[in-house]
Amino acid sequence: RRHRTGPREKDTEMSTEKVSPEREQTAGQVWVADCEGDILGCIFRENETRAGITKICRLVTGSWYRKEGLGRLLVQSLEQRERETGACRVYAHVPYPSKVGEVFFRKLGYQQLGEGTEEEDNEERKLEIPERGFLGYPLTKVFYKDL
Repeated sequence: RRHRTGPREKDTEMSTEKVSPEREQTAGQVWVADCEGDILGCIFRENETRAGITKICRLVTGSWYRKEGLGRLLVQSLEQRERETGACRVYAHVPYPSKVGEVFFRKLGYQQLGEGTEEEDNEERKLEIPERGFLGYPLTKVFYKDL
C-alpha cells in the first residue's frame, strides 16, 4: 500500500481551469473512487456518439481493492447515472484476451456481442466494432447491457 510522507506540491495546487460542457462532451468523463485522497479506482466513459448509448472504455481498480466489489460499484454507479439521463444501452470494450474482464462483465449482466440473435448481432456489429491492431488481430471484445 502506498503511503505519503507529506503533501506534494501538485496536491496543494488548485486548478482554476473551467471545463465547458462542450469540452466535457467531447472528452468523455471519469469517475474516481478515493479514500482520504488516495485513488482506489476509476471508470472512464467515452463521449456520446449515438443517442442513448454509453461506452465504458476503461475500468481500473488498485490491486489492494480487487475482489472487494469496488469495480462493481463503479460500473453500477455509471449505469445508474446513465439510466437517469436516458441511456438505454452500455457497451464495454474489454481487452482481448482478458478472461478476468469477461467474467467480471458477465457477472454484472453483460453479454458479448455475437451471442444474441443473428439479426440483432448483425445490426450491432455495424454500430459497435471491436478494436483491432494494425495486422487485424482483435484488441478488444465488446460486451453490452440494456438498461
